[in-house]
Amino acid sequence: MNVVSIENRLLDFVASSMEEALVMVDNDLIVSFINEAAKRMLGNETAEYKGKNVYNIIPGPPRTDANKTILEEVIETGISKRGILRTTADGNHFSLNFTPVVLDGEQIGAVITAQDVTPFVSLEHELDLAFALTLPNSKVEHRLKSIVEYRDRYDVETKHITITGIVENGGYRHVINCLKLFSSLAKAGVTELIGIEKDLLVQAFVFHDLGKSQPVLSIGDVVNPKEVFEDSKLHAQRSAEIALNFYSLGDDIVEIIRYHHHGEHELPSSFPWRLLPMFRLFQLIDGLSAAVTRGGVSARFAVHDCTVEVTEINERPQYNGTWHINLYTGARIKM
Repeated sequence: MNVVSIENRLLDFVASSMEEALVMVDNDLIVSFINEAAKRMLGNETAEYKGKNVYNIIPGPPRTDANKTILEEVIETGISKRGILRTTADGNHFSLNFTPVVLDGEQIGAVITAQDVTPFVSLEHELDLAFALTLPNSKVEHRLKSIVEYRDRYDVETKHITITGIVENGGYRHVINCLKLFSSLAKAGVTELIGIEKDLLVQAFVFHDLGKSQPVLSIGDVVNPKEVFEDSKLHAQRSAEIALNFYSLGDDIVEIIRYHHHGEHELPSSFPWRLLPMFRLFQLIDGLSAAVTRGGVSARFAVHDCTVEVTEINERPQYNGTWHINLYTGARIKM
């Protein structure tokens, strides 16, 4: 048996043993491979799916605003789409990824992978409910849910972005993701550090973006972000004033909110040293949550004394990797 045959058999074995469903199609949307998990998900493990149009076996495919299926758009553009959540008629939830397949420089089709995330979505709904119960009033919830976030693709040459997706309830999702990341770090031991106050940071996360104002954009828009999006320091200032004057939050919370988009070198001399560890932790979580909310990013944490180790998995190479952030000194080292 030659090496190519052995490799093909090995790949077939790996794909068949996966818990994640996997379907490969050619550029004409004809199924060329389907694994056992996908057959189970479709409800018929003995059916013959190969050679059929994928839309004959997967009903109601998710579509873009241009009324194309996401799969069609991926094949047309060669750009992956990840983390597409789909709910079936029986109430189950699946996370779908669509990835172009390129062989010897030629795109020959795409791979669809799907994972049952029903338990996680149920947990997310529970988190939503728990979070809503902690909000001071319905106006805060309404304000957060009215803030959209945008997914985009950045062009390093033009420094422009192309809007690729719209995250409805983006401000609300962003705050929940902040709290989830903070919870993971708390489990790793970060709240045991002197200077890190859990309740204070939770309130800061809830209120930090209430003053944010987003432009109205559509999928496909190409814009200069520096011209279209407001300077983030301005919405931080407004959010701090809302927290102080409408909700009477403490000075420490207001200070962190007011300056959360400032670099440390931009902080006024009056900024208390004792707040710097929380300020650094807040900025770390806020940045990671923004990336998670806009999609395609995950992170792992470890805490060593006063140093947080963050491993970020990000399609953008400048953010992908592992960092050590010392919350006491501010030193940030890429490993």
